[in-house]
Amino acid sequence: MSDNHHREETINRWLQGKLSEAERIAFEQSPEGQDYLQIVQATDKLAFPDYDVEAELQKLHALKKEQGPSAFSFWKIAVAALLIVGVSLVYYLTQTGYTTHNTGFGETLAITLPDASVVTLNANSELRYKTSDFAEDRKLKLRGEAFFEVTRGIDFEVQTSEGSIKVLGTSFNVQQLRNALEVQVYSGLVAVEGSSTRQQLQKGEGLRLENGVLHKSWTKPVENKPLWISEHLVELEDAPLQEALVQLENSYGITIRSIISTDSIRFTGAFPTDDVESALRIVLSAAELDYTYDPQNKVLTISGRQNP
Repeated sequence: MSDNHHREETINRWLQGKLSEAERIAFEQSPEGQDYLQIVQATDKLAFPDYDVEAELQKLHALKKEQGPSAFSFWKIAVAALLIVGVSLVYYLTQTGYTTHNTGFGETLAITLPDASVVTLNANSELRYKTSDFAEDRKLKLRGEAFFEVTRGIDFEVQTSEGSIKVLGTSFNVQQLRNALEVQVYSGLVAVEGSSTRQQLQKGEGLRLENGVLHKSWTKPVENKPLWISEHLVELEDAPLQEALVQLENSYGITIRSIISTDSIRFTGAFPTDDVESALRIVLSAAELDYTYDPQNKVLTISGRQNP
């Protein structure tokens, strides 16, 4: 399941009240969940004219009898559409002053922020920040992956669903995929905070959080920029194979289908973002998986484990 589909499913289940208590709390504490809570709170404050619910329901039932089930289905769709438009309008009104940047599959984007900091957004990612008072409140929300080159000034904070990163002036890479967050520092000093972790990192140091908990940390030599910018390579170390598959999807816009479970498989290695055949061969062979790829329809099918 793609990251976007998983996110949309979680939002739909939250709106319908179908999340477990733990899932609900986790979603409502995430940056995106906070946004949706603001929408609900904003709608609660709106003034609507008096509405006789019972009388309108009786009219609707009468309309159903007169026009038949097909017409009634149309009205249900129309009401649903009006609700969606209404929520979208409230969302737009509550987000005034925000700038959002998105990238598609296989796209990257360089962004200059109001304070002259530069962000390079990786494929299938989103960055959002408030422009009206950015000089006094340097907070941004990230979904996906980005490299930040931050000018000195007041605190600069990157918020993700899996944790936050705070700095003054530095350069660092942030990758947020599913329930994991990886941070690698290229210059300066940053503070990374998860649900049960807070750690400072300096140049060359990095860490990985899984479900907000420290999974591992490391120190390694670094150049000026991450490999996905300088060499068009995705580099993963001891990451779930699902993350490598999501990176393949982000880089090439492919659809991935698997008839076996890959949940227990982890991947270490690097693969190109500009050569799909090589990338598939590296990732799937390292995981000892049999697969087929349809380049015309861009569909990858994982069929099983390779024979020993």
